Amino acid sequence: MPVEVKGLAEVLTAMRKFEPDLAKNLNREMRAAMTPIQKTAQGFVPNGMAGLHNWEFKTSGKKINKQTSAFSTREFPMFNPGIVKSGIRISTGKTRKNPHGFVTFYRIVNLSPAGTIMEMAGRINPNGRPQTHQITVGKRHNGGRKVTVHTTKDSQSNNPDAGNWFIHHLHGQLEGQMPNRGRLLYKAGAQDQGRTTARMMKALQETLKTFQRRSQSQVLGKVA
Repeated sequence: MPVEVKGLAEVLTAMRKFEPDLAKNLNREMRAAMTPIQKTAQGFVPNGMAGLHNWEFKTSGKKINKQTSAFSTREFPMFNPGIVKSGIRISTGKTRKNPHGFVTFYRIVNLSPAGTIMEMAGRINPNGRPQTHQITVGKRHNGGRKVTVHTTKDSQSNNPDAGNWFIHHLHGQLEGQMPNRGRLLYKAGAQDQGRTTARMMKALQETLKTFQRRSQSQVLGKVA
């Protein structure tokens, strides 16, 4: 669950400039706090997909190609457990502002395309996206004219049960609360029950107190 801390961006900028050792130590503590969730999420990744053998990418390597990458291709990314696990990472870098104007400093991300699919498939449509459908347009004496409508919200498969089969054969159930509900990171976060967040907030508060004491000491030293 995201936690909002007002003014954190300005404080961290000042800390990196005047007390870089505190900033580095805070990053280490944040990483240490988030590591259990990262490891738990990686542990949810199965070594194989029973019932979804055609989705498995049979390779022991981690080379990015048209089957494992979401870039420069419209191929559906294939599942490789090694790639999915390595894509679950801890990041302590500042993000760009989201549509609501917020930035994030400490987070765990799921970077692999297949990992993202596994994480969220079925969140909106538990039984898979509906098939492309037809609508009736125009007026004639013998009825309207059927027009097939294709949208990105519709299933592109010729098999009407493909989405339902895929979702119900994924490893694990969705856990968490909308919109923070998934099978890997969100599941690990839900099972953590806020322990990691509490540890992170404690580390942040103690670091900020130390930074404040040092800042006040430097000001008093200059005045004296």
